[in-house]
Amino acid sequence: MEVIREKDIVRIRGIEGFSPAEYASSVHGSQARILEGIGEPLSYDDLICYSGFAFRVGISDRMCPSAAHPCCGYQCVRGSTNAIPWRLDLYERLPWEDAKDDPEVFRAKVNRAVAASIDRGIPVLYGGEEDGLIVGYADGGERWRCLHPYHKWGGEEFWHDEAEGFAGGSWPWAVVIWREPKPESELLSDGVLLENALRQAVDMWTAPKQEDQYLCGDSAYSFWLDWLAGVDSGAVGDPRSGMQGNGWCYDVLIHSRGIAGRWLGWKAEELGGEAGRHLHLAAEHYDELAGVLSEGIEDAWSLALPPQKFDEWTTVMRRDQTERLKRARNHDRDAISAIQGALELI
Repeated sequence: MEVIREKDIVRIRGIEGFSPAEYASSVHGSQARILEGIGEPLSYDDLICYSGFAFRVGISDRMCPSAAHPCCGYQCVRGSTNAIPWRLDLYERLPWEDAKDDPEVFRAKVNRAVAASIDRGIPVLYGGEEDGLIVGYADGGERWRCLHPYHKWGGEEFWHDEAEGFAGGSWPWAVVIWREPKPESELLSDGVLLENALRQAVDMWTAPKQEDQYLCGDSAYSFWLDWLAGVDSGAVGDPRSGMQGNGWCYDVLIHSRGIAGRWLGWKAEELGGEAGRHLHLAAEHYDELAGVLSEGIEDAWSLALPPQKFDEWTTVMRRDQTERLKRARNHDRDAISAIQGALELI
């Protein structure tokens, strides 16, 4: 990647942003863009699947949209981080935790690390509730030039201190520096990464509630279906407040299972034999699941409407979504059964 210096501004040329429509997971989307930029072949699909996120269905018992984030509930980041062939340095300052060191000293250290990474032509991942990329800096690293999926849909660079919302305006929860390639001894084989992801997929199907609100796997379907029924029966007191979570989780489920289907199909071909046959079966169920959820609709939000369209959200729509989720649940259950069969043979 080419590093451009213009007066006090240093930036990396040629890094493209992305929108939530392209990459629903901003964590993995940001990782994928860095990998593309430095010429590593690991793709967004690889990251989503090695992390387990492609196989997770999550819902919050408060119907919070955060349930569709890989870092909320059952964690779906470690596997993708393990797959990345670079050593990463994490600088974390979570707003709900007490600072471990002087804030000004911490910020100065991070700013120096960001500037050094940009000077080497390596973008920096940053974020809080959603992640983006630092692709340039000014004032010795104190100002950051960024791309973020929630700032103009990732289509335009901006100064972090001039943005707001998910994209910037306040100090991020985390900054991740890609320091150097991992030595051979730290690299995990594709076989190990695949087996870890498949075991995680199975574990998530029956996992207990996480962080006092996040349900996963079969229990997530149970709560989601009960919530939709409760909206119609009147048991849900404030259905409008759950519509954003309903729509985003539905959107991400379509996105994730579409990726799971094609990726497991590739892995089944590579694996071959009886284990490969089981993975092919799982891939078919995931493909069919994505089709069931998306068939005949423009996108997820045209069925699972956002809260500003509360008055247009009908019982017919909710029953349609309910029937689709019931069929999706059956495909998910059968896919997990097929994955268990593959694991017995790997």
